[in-house]
Amino acid sequence: MEYRIVQILNNNVAIVHTRNNKQNIVMGRGVAFHKQKGDLIQEENVDKIFEIRDRNTVNDLTTLLSNVPLDFVTTSYDLIDQVQAKYHFAAEPYIYVTLTTHLFGAYQRLINGDDDVNYLPDLSDNYPVAYQIADDVIKGFRNSLDISFPESEHKSIALHFINAHTSGSVEEEKSQTGNDEIIEVVQKELERNGIYRTQKNANDYDRLLVHLKYFINRLNNHEPDSLPISEGMIGEIEASYSKAWRIVQRIKELMQEKLEIKLSLSEQTYLTIHIQRLI
Repeated sequence: MEYRIVQILNNNVAIVHTRNNKQNIVMGRGVAFHKQKGDLIQEENVDKIFEIRDRNTVNDLTTLLSNVPLDFVTTSYDLIDQVQAKYHFAAEPYIYVTLTTHLFGAYQRLINGDDDVNYLPDLSDNYPVAYQIADDVIKGFRNSLDISFPESEHKSIALHFINAHTSGSVEEEKSQTGNDEIIEVVQKELERNGIYRTQKNANDYDRLLVHLKYFINRLNNHEPDSLPISEGMIGEIEASYSKAWRIVQRIKELMQEKLEIKLSLSEQTYLTIHIQRLI
């Protein structure tokens, strides 16, 4: 089979037409090197084919590949596909970006010998499938790239899948104005605390924006929170991430006053963890 190039994203990634006249993303080492729009790519040179699921897929992948090596991306994407099929566990498309970004950050901390304190609760009794998925992802990285993530990553990976779990039918965002207002409240409060998007924190900042986008989706679709939060966990997060927690409390107040949106404890926890990475 051959794929005709529609757009080259970099030497290793291109958007192509397939035989059924759809557009997909193909990835492979040097797959688009010295090629141009209209040229053909041979199937044997392709390591991974990724369906363009929504309007953000191309931008998300382009951003991801500017920070993460191709073999890490293809391994992560393959494993996400595999576990969804194996466990019949549908997840929002954003998990490809957020989980891959998270795992690459965990890998960098691992090779640098940095401690990674994980205050997330163990929810394996409530979400056994998500924890089985986390086991598979960790084993997959060990088998494919010889990366042995620490035991603490089970909780983080499971939480990504819990947060991204969907029935498979997600409505389009209904109110762009409302969406922009939510993001604006968060960004202005971050800026008031001296937190801006920089080259150094761009990865984590973009991950926060992706999370906000899907928080908005959950609001629009009236989806309940899936993460139970204990008082003990709140106490640990407030003590360990005090500045981030204070910022989130102000964001909670502003959303209530300006937008009549109530932030649940689980959403406050997610935002605190994201903002802590930016401090």
